Amino acid sequence: MLSVVLKAVDAVNKIKLKSNPLPVLYFHRVLPTATAFCPDDWHLDNFQLLIRKLSKHFTLMSLEDALQCLENNTLPSNALCLTFDDGYQDNYELAAPVIESVGGKASFFVSTQGTERGYLWNDELLEIVKCTEAKSLVFHGKHFNLDTEEQKAAAYLSLVGQLKVLPNSTRDSHLIELQQTLGKAETPRCMMTASQLVELQNRGHCIGAHTHTHSILAYQADDVAFNEIELSVRFLNKLLPKNVTCFAYPNGWFGRDFNEQHEEMLRQSGVAYGFATNDGGITLNSPKTRLPRFMPHRKELNQFCISIKKIAGEKLSD
Repeated sequence: MLSVVLKAVDAVNKIKLKSNPLPVLYFHRVLPTATAFCPDDWHLDNFQLLIRKLSKHFTLMSLEDALQCLENNTLPSNALCLTFDDGYQDNYELAAPVIESVGGKASFFVSTQGTERGYLWNDELLEIVKCTEAKSLVFHGKHFNLDTEEQKAAAYLSLVGQLKVLPNSTRDSHLIELQQTLGKAETPRCMMTASQLVELQNRGHCIGAHTHTHSILAYQADDVAFNEIELSVRFLNKLLPKNVTCFAYPNGWFGRDFNEQHEEMLRQSGVAYGFATNDGGITLNSPKTRLPRFMPHRKELNQFCISIKKIAGEKLSD
């Protein structure tokens, strides 16, 4: 029955868009078990169920392969791309093997400071909040209780939301302030290593850039934003056997988190494709440096599959 519904949505999309749009999903982490510190991320058991379901109805392709097929007019009507942002170690240890077990390929967008030192600023913040012995925190007029794991997780998520929309220098100074208030904590390596990125590319997966420090470009001065793009692209091009062709904008909503100026910076860095987080599917008419990605809200697996096709039939949001 699901196959019939998916084919019907395909037919509607083809009439509306004159082609079968390519859907691209975005993920971040695949964790061994659920945690309150990462409430929106998949854990291994439900991710395995998802991939088994998707493999029955979609062809799981890397972005580079799918985009090449799209331009050659050879894209399978059931093509689907799975992308993972930031470059976490569990992408290599858990996500990639699950996808490979059904014959699929994926794409991984890497914030390269994490590759260099093993973690990003938000991972450092997580450990500071998680490990503190403080029972409460007042930070810039906001009070947080820190008695329980759930309260610490809620505080961490709120602080990440505040810090990520700041200029890099302000974000980093606030992180130091929080460390001085709550105490230092060791941040273990949680990001993929350079050799793991090379291995994934050699195994047929796509590796793309995602800024250097996981910086939302619209909140940065122009020179800082360009440097964030350029550093990440240059690092990966020096490391990998094949140069990167894809970039994902952190947070990624066009008009809020990045704009046309950042698209031009991407082109200047020699990257062909840029990915947003606005809804829609990719066609030959899609702007190459502003391609849509999305994550269906419906997590029941049949509804998840139907949502992929329906959302892919929407136009890129303005």
